[in-house]
Amino acid sequence: MSKSKPLIPVIKKPTKPSSPKIQKLATSIPKILTSRNWEQTLDSIFPDDEDEQEQENLPLILTHIPDPDAAVAFFHWARRRSPAAPAPYSALLTAVARSRRFRETKLILQAMEAQNIPPTQKAFSAAVGAYARSGLDADAVDLLDTMRRTVGALPDVDDCNSLLKLLVEKRRFGLAREVYDGMPERDNYSTCIAMRGMCLEGRMDEAERLMGDRWGVGCVPNVVFYNTLIDGYCRNGNVEKGYALFREMEAKGFLPTLVSYGILINGLCSGGSPEGVVRLIDEMKERGLEPNVKIYNCVIDGWCKRGSVREAKASLRRMIGSGCEPDVRTYNVLISGLCHDGKVMEAERLLREGGRRGLPLNEFSYTPLVHGYCKQGEVLKASDLILEMMERGHMPDLVTYGTLVHGLVSMGEVKEALGIRERMTERGIVPDANIYNVLINGLCKKGMLSAAKVLLSEMLDQNILLDEFVYATLIDGFVRNGDLDEARKVFEFVGQKGIRYGVVVYNAMIKGYCKFRMMNDAISHMNKMRQVGFQPDEFTYTTMIDGYVKQGDISGALRVFGDMMKRKCKPNVVTYTALINGYCSKGELSTAQALFKEMQSNGLVPNVVTYSILIGSFSKSNQIARAAAFFEEMLLNKCAPNDVTFHYLLNGLTSSHSLDSNGESAIPKCSGSMFLVIFRNMVSDQWDYRTAAFNAIIFCLCKYQMLTKALELRDEMIQKGCLPDSVTFAFLLRGICSIGKSGQWRSIVSCDYQQNELEIALSYSSFLDIQLNQGRRSEATCILQSLLDDIKIVLEVEYPS
Repeated sequence: MSKSKPLIPVIKKPTKPSSPKIQKLATSIPKILTSRNWEQTLDSIFPDDEDEQEQENLPLILTHIPDPDAAVAFFHWARRRSPAAPAPYSALLTAVARSRRFRETKLILQAMEAQNIPPTQKAFSAAVGAYARSGLDADAVDLLDTMRRTVGALPDVDDCNSLLKLLVEKRRFGLAREVYDGMPERDNYSTCIAMRGMCLEGRMDEAERLMGDRWGVGCVPNVVFYNTLIDGYCRNGNVEKGYALFREMEAKGFLPTLVSYGILINGLCSGGSPEGVVRLIDEMKERGLEPNVKIYNCVIDGWCKRGSVREAKASLRRMIGSGCEPDVRTYNVLISGLCHDGKVMEAERLLREGGRRGLPLNEFSYTPLVHGYCKQGEVLKASDLILEMMERGHMPDLVTYGTLVHGLVSMGEVKEALGIRERMTERGIVPDANIYNVLINGLCKKGMLSAAKVLLSEMLDQNILLDEFVYATLIDGFVRNGDLDEARKVFEFVGQKGIRYGVVVYNAMIKGYCKFRMMNDAISHMNKMRQVGFQPDEFTYTTMIDGYVKQGDISGALRVFGDMMKRKCKPNVVTYTALINGYCSKGELSTAQALFKEMQSNGLVPNVVTYSILIGSFSKSNQIARAAAFFEEMLLNKCAPNDVTFHYLLNGLTSSHSLDSNGESAIPKCSGSMFLVIFRNMVSDQWDYRTAAFNAIIFCLCKYQMLTKALELRDEMIQKGCLPDSVTFAFLLRGICSIGKSGQWRSIVSCDYQQNELEIALSYSSFLDIQLNQGRRSEATCILQSLLDDIKIVLEVEYPS
């Protein structure tokens, strides 16, 4: 046998790299290698005395073999014939890399490094491009660095573009720009990718300059470049600029594509302005472009995020009417929007409709419904939906289970919630700190503190990362149940575990000391907070102020308040309420009122506790007119009263009704308060004081359109042994009409009153028309008059004169 020649002494760029002969040979190699005498067959095809040109074609054959395993086998056959030739390695590396056989790629690179055989620029390029197209950015970048050091070049344009695209997707913008700047040759795709990276970074001016550099002064970029910039501006919240570029593109002779419209519509919807979308969709249709399901989904999602579920449903109807079939995302978005809007039953109907359409409903279809039903207290329905979801093959995730656990705990069904936690672990889903926190909180509220401690131990055993809220919840639970010693133990345990105390944990412990009137310990802990680098927040200060107030130490409370203001920690409504309560308890009502005004001037809105404290304090001090003024202000500000508020008012009205020498109520005549006028009139008309008080409060609630509260108070009135009468009915009727439900009054209240009772109700309603409607008849008065007329007609028929 003659001396063998190197198979591939130098890789040369062939004139026709994909000639039919080379392609035919490359395609035949895998079949040859499966034959019994494959070596002899290859020797006959590639004899040792073959001319040099044919020998140089062998690497091209190697790179075109479709089967990477066959390429490796062919490589080893070639190496046995010419072991000194370095070039087959690069040919093989190219073939294997393009087939994305990365284990073999790394082995070949290691073998080449061991033999000090550098890959060619083409082989490097193929490997970098393959890594990039497979999303392996770390491997691609490492090989790119090696390539730069070894051959001093970057990959080919196509492979560079693949790497650029991946780097932008991975948000490695600096390296992407470095690669782009180093490319000796770029195409439009390269520039578009680089522009997209700048857009994602928010560097819109640079992106526009890059487009100008690519196209040159006076040149007009194509629609893809415009789409990239429009998308960039919309993503960065500048939809107006994106819209301007959209129109500029049209003015320069480029017709917007479906992608162009989709980008702009998505920008408008994401920016909270879906109103202009309808016009754009009409414009699309005029140009023969039909919106696709993705565009309609953007519109529906935009309306849902805006809180306009009705518009979202209208968009769905238009979508179906135009012949565009909704997909599962369409329904998922609407289901979520309806649940967020509290329309859970309607959302479930939509779920059923999606099922009838044959859509592949998934966990995102069910989870909003589970959450919605849990919020409404219908945990059984939520559980049924989870079972249905599992039957469809979708296992509930941590979010779904967490929603159900939270719903059960909110209803007080802690044992059932613990059962859900057990089912989670059976299915391999480990509860997170949030679920444990909810469970521990529920157990603490139920007084099941030993079970809460067991859960805490379980968390520690499972190495679940505990947050400070879990410990704070447990400390607060022991404090609520009067066990300060156990609360202290938990607090100390946190320190022993090497967990740094946070503000929440300190606040829980401070709250415990304040509850047990151990103010020195509370102050000590607040000072420790500062020593370890935490500043007391408004909750810390408010807890301290409330603690001093409940001890009757208003001076101590003011000292803490002064420190709070000095350290520029803004007091909240609870802070002011605690101080107001302190002054009210000491009988200093004028100071309490001054604090109330200061709170409002600082932009803080009083809550039901604030108002109730003031109403109760003025009622107890026999200043019922002032209490009534606070009550009416409360309703005017849409702050719903609670049972405590009603209790204070009822006691205030009934304990201050002593008659004067003329037999009239001693409550001062207050023309500005119809609330008290009604009460005075009813007392003067010989009504029972308690009934008169209930009716006056119901009137006031109806006047300020709080019908639900008025109906609740009517039910409480019955429970307290005060029967509602025709005047109660008249006031409730007035409330029903004020919220626009005059046509449905019979489904809300019943009327079985006699003629004389309706005449009394009509007289009160007419009186209110004079006082509040400038004499104009209200709807309520008209209904009462109609009821009275009907009774009179019946009586005339039955008892003619």
